[in-house]
Amino acid sequence: MLRLFKIEWLKIKTYRTFWVLFAAFVIFFPVAFYLSAYKYMERMNDAKTMEENLLKALLDAPFVFPRAWHASAWMGGLFFVLIGMLFILLITNEVQYRTHRQNIIDGWSRMDFLKAKFSLLVFFVMVSTLLIFIMGLVVGVAFSPSTDKMFVGIKYVGYFALMATLYLSLAFLVAILIKRTGLSIIVYFAIVCIIDNVLWLIFTLKESQVGYYMPLEAVDSLVPNPFKPKILEKRTVADYTLVVAAFTYIAIYAYVIISYFRKADLKT
Repeated sequence: MLRLFKIEWLKIKTYRTFWVLFAAFVIFFPVAFYLSAYKYMERMNDAKTMEENLLKALLDAPFVFPRAWHASAWMGGLFFVLIGMLFILLITNEVQYRTHRQNIIDGWSRMDFLKAKFSLLVFFVMVSTLLIFIMGLVVGVAFSPSTDKMFVGIKYVGYFALMATLYLSLAFLVAILIKRTGLSIIVYFAIVCIIDNVLWLIFTLKESQVGYYMPLEAVDSLVPNPFKPKILEKRTVADYTLVVAAFTYIAIYAYVIISYFRKADLKT
């Protein structure tokens, strides 16, 4: 796997689009997260009106320990769509320019190609999860009056890693099936931003918990909006069932990707 990743790295290290999108995530997320925390804490610490004090009580300081991990994971998830788009670009470019076919002609098996792309998926998940951890730690230490509960909510870093894996697995599936860069990105964003949310909303309005088991909602619900008052939370589904659902979806996507690519016509 490491050998395959090294080959993938040689392909992308001079690819300008890779560095632009990757840097956008690595830079914009930490800056946006820290500035949001700074402005919020500044305003809450200077709260004078009844409305500001009520808001402070309802939101329960999302940027201090142990909730800093939750806030970091949630905001990181908003920016992670950039990595999803980048992953689609890296896969569809191989297909459109026939480099995946050339790799196989040169001696790779089809599974080698998939493993190489999976190594990139693991790389993106590891780097982004590390960034979520660092920013949760930095913001928590900077704004918490005490570090006694520093690691109480660190499970959200793990939830983010699961979220990132599921989102990139979906991106992998869409890219392999559709092959065209533009259309793949449109379909991916339609699923992420519209279809999954609409289906969740339909089930939620019917007072059903089924919506929380939708492919992406399963992980989104593990890291809900930290700025939403707890009184508005309608989910009663346990975290562990959503974790199981997320792993199930990842396994399904992997099975479809492998089954399809083994039989796919590499000339198209």
